[in-house]
Amino acid sequence: MINIDRESIVPMYVQLASALRERIRRGEIPVGRRIPSHHELEQETGGAVSRRTIKSAIEVLQAEGTVQGVQGKGVFVIAVPAGTSAEDDGNG
Repeated sequence: MINIDRESIVPMYVQLASALRERIRRGEIPVGRRIPSHHELEQETGGAVSRRTIKSAIEVLQAEGTVQGVQGKGVFVIAVPAGTSAEDDGNG
């Protein structure tokens, strides 16, 4: 489940992008794997976000070079976000 705080001053698309980025950092969505579809993300947020919000979050991740869309296939992880690795537990 992805928790989105509708009352936060942080835009919902930024919250969603951060949640997906964290999953990638932890290795839950490894490089080469497809991120959840729009429909799956709607379900994971309990319907808290619109398709436009999801699209905006994915655009953020695409702009930073973390994911890439493949027409007709989905959006795939192409890199772990800079400054982190999937193995990094933050205690090093």
